[in-house]
Amino acid sequence: MKEQYYTCKLLSDVVLNNKMATEGNMTTLDYIAGSNFLGVVANEIYKNQEGKAYKILHAGDVSFGDAHISLDGKEVSYAMPFSLFKDKLDKTKAWVHHLLEKSHFDNFREKGIQLKQERSGYLTPSGHILKSPEKNFALKSAQDREERRSKDGAMFGFESLKAGQVYVFSVRYHNAEYQQIVENFLLGEKRIGKSKTAQFGQVCIEKFKNEQAPKRIDSIPNTDYTIVYAESNLCFFNEFGQTTFQPEPKDLGLSGGEICWKKSQIRTYAYSPWNGIRNTPNTQRDCILKGSVFYIKDAVAPEEKTNSVGEYQAEGLGRVIYNPKFLKGNQSTGEWEFELFNEPNNPDNKGESTPREPQTNLGKFLNELKGQKENDLAISKAVQLELDSATKGLKEISSSQWGGVRAYATKAKNVEELRTNLFEDFLTHGVSAEKYWDKDRNRETLRQTFERNIEHGTSFLAKYSAEMAKVATKSNEK
Repeated sequence: MKEQYYTCKLLSDVVLNNKMATEGNMTTLDYIAGSNFLGVVANEIYKNQEGKAYKILHAGDVSFGDAHISLDGKEVSYAMPFSLFKDKLDKTKAWVHHLLEKSHFDNFREKGIQLKQERSGYLTPSGHILKSPEKNFALKSAQDREERRSKDGAMFGFESLKAGQVYVFSVRYHNAEYQQIVENFLLGEKRIGKSKTAQFGQVCIEKFKNEQAPKRIDSIPNTDYTIVYAESNLCFFNEFGQTTFQPEPKDLGLSGGEICWKKSQIRTYAYSPWNGIRNTPNTQRDCILKGSVFYIKDAVAPEEKTNSVGEYQAEGLGRVIYNPKFLKGNQSTGEWEFELFNEPNNPDNKGESTPREPQTNLGKFLNELKGQKENDLAISKAVQLELDSATKGLKEISSSQWGGVRAYATKAKNVEELRTNLFEDFLTHGVSAEKYWDKDRNRETLRQTFERNIEHGTSFLAKYSAEMAKVATKSNEK
């Protein structure tokens, strides 16, 4: 079997609803399901390679994995394992649940420690913790074709994955001859998700050159268990042909052993995939959610680091990892021992001595939190300084105008894009430009404020405009 990795860059916002509901605001998945990539290939393969379509799409010879958020397109990532727990109040420590005994929980109660399960975010093999992907929210309305306007009572909203982000996924080829056929239809600019015929869903898929896979935990003496981590959603059928949330060790790719449910951390998920050709949902699938962890006693992990188990493997379901390195913990204390990578939040200041990097997990984690807090504090101080010296003309600008500035600052990918969209477009046209921004050199004053604080990026102007909107509201109330 060959596993090839690919990058999927979002050229526009992508909508991937996580429910079939048609009322209320729609929320999106934070990953791209493998069925989307299978659909991209299926859209073309039946026209050009109909004779091999069944083998590639349905016989399990090719498996399209889920795409997870990546760190600058250089690393794969994995859903946060559900066996990691942190203190509700002090998040500087993490424990691995299956290593904790009754004495540990008694000690937690004595110290007033309440554990909370980690359920969001992603991990990379090098030790980065990635937050959930950035999302946008759009409010839309159905169109009344007869009246040629928005239809009354037909407003709806949905989330989308923000454009510009890079995802990484893999395709497993059990037959190497199919790789070139698949890549002929998979690579390039494609459209996926909901409303892909409108403004959403445009992506660019390319080969991922820096292939990486998680390392297994080094052999630990005096242990008789195997950890099975769900890299993707898992779906199993029992002997009666019904879906089940209680698989046997053999279903997880192990030759023996017994699952200890007390030490396992399992979450479930049910969904019905939409079939665009038949314009109807398929049968509901009851799945074990990715990130779940099985603890199997008296079992030995197979030689392969990864495996595919269960049903619907062609769409990326059923992928598991045995004893992944990112679930390594201290056998006596239960503390998480995965080495976190400390990524600086701010660029290095030339001429200053480089501080010594912390060596322990706790030190690295605290240092990362410190960097985030210092960055937020620096922006807040800069905003307050500019508010204190704000001109009378800026204070008289309406809150709706400041809301528009904030919207541009929030959506901009970088300061260059924000400078162009704001000072060469939004603030220079229309009635509002004549009424507010052309008066008292307001536009030039805002530009100078922006340039003085450009080191803080787009976040500065987003916070500054939000505070100025409050000032404008108070002025109107007077």
